Amino acid sequence: MRADVVSARKDNASRRLGTGLLIVAFAALLSRGATADFVAGGVPLPDDAKISALTSTAPANHRRFVGAWIGAWEDAIRHVLIVEGIRANGEAQVVYAVGDNPWANIPGAWHRHTASVSGDVLRISTTFNATYKLEAGGALIGTWQRGKNRALAKLSKIDLAALTRGDLQLPWSSSNVEFLMLDTELIEDSKPVRLEAVVYKPNGEGPFPLLVFNHGATLNGREPKRFRETWSSFLLANAFVDRGWMVAFPQRRGRGRSEGAYDEGFAPDRRQGYSCDASRSLNGAERALGDIEAAIAALRLRPDVSKGPIFIGGQSRGGLLSIAYAAKHPDQVLGVVNFVGGWLAETCGTAAAVNKALFRRGAGYRRPTLWLYGKGDATFSIEHSRANFDAFVQAGGKGRFYDLAVPNSTRGHLLVAWPERWVPLVEQYLKELDAPATP
Repeated sequence: MRADVVSARKDNASRRLGTGLLIVAFAALLSRGATADFVAGGVPLPDDAKISALTSTAPANHRRFVGAWIGAWEDAIRHVLIVEGIRANGEAQVVYAVGDNPWANIPGAWHRHTASVSGDVLRISTTFNATYKLEAGGALIGTWQRGKNRALAKLSKIDLAALTRGDLQLPWSSSNVEFLMLDTELIEDSKPVRLEAVVYKPNGEGPFPLLVFNHGATLNGREPKRFRETWSSFLLANAFVDRGWMVAFPQRRGRGRSEGAYDEGFAPDRRQGYSCDASRSLNGAERALGDIEAAIAALRLRPDVSKGPIFIGGQSRGGLLSIAYAAKHPDQVLGVVNFVGGWLAETCGTAAAVNKALFRRGAGYRRPTLWLYGKGDATFSIEHSRANFDAFVQAGGKGRFYDLAVPNSTRGHLLVAWPERWVPLVEQYLKELDAPATP
């Protein structure tokens, strides 16, 4: 088996990383953009951008913001922030620019805005809200919000003159990303099956400890176009890559660019989506588990992957599958983090029986597991998920269950999008597991 690198270009990420809602939200902003005077790495900028003399009156801690910053929202949409000047009262003049997105047929654009600076935070409030917080190490962490859409970026400071030269090696990405097709031992219709994987990795040659994070379902399974969306999470990957982990997001058969049929428990008439029939659901989970096993076997052959145990986790169906995988391969697994895990949504009358049965299978893993659930989850209520956890524990499983509030009270199933809620719990969990030290 071999891992073939299809592309490591970061400007392809918008097509690969499931950022559709984010792209749409940016569209209204970009369509009203100013004409480009020059372009740096696909990002249009004004030719009169400069550092204003008014900055000299600003407090010293505010002057740290002044200059040019570059990064990418969700590691997918290139972004430049130029802080041209800050007054003594904290009022700042900034250039906010976003790059072209050909996939969504959206042109890039720049705007000038008035922002405010207080302590370590710069804020822009307009048709969207963007906040930028200075980290101790000098990076700028941006959070973009418009309605229910939210994005993060990690920006680094760059000399304004270097930016305007249009250097193609500008450090847009906060981490290295590869888009792979993994050769596996899966066979379908007498043909070998390759699985797609998105891999984030730290700088350097490695080897790195590996986190494999598994995706969930596609809502109700009735929209085939969603099957071909490659899913990964920049927010989750960034949290682990910064701590020295390689993070892989394998796509199961028929998902993203993975080959083979997507067949995880559909009704006989696939137009009806996922089946509530217990037998079909359990067979679909077994097939999905086989895909994860094949992807991990291929990933573990990489020379930049540590030979030690892996960390595994997942979102929704992927969280449940990660628990089950750990029970089948306990010697391979250091620990498991289950984000809002379950197989059948509660709208199915069989959900309680099917989900408990699958979680009981995972009880054979004898190390502690971490269960993270969001309040206000319309797919799995906290009561339903606690009952699943209780069934897991009664079958001999070990773990801790947390129900966490998210800023949007109806979006609990998207808990992974708010790392500030769960990162401290994961860090504590890894310490208790005696996880590999970060480089």
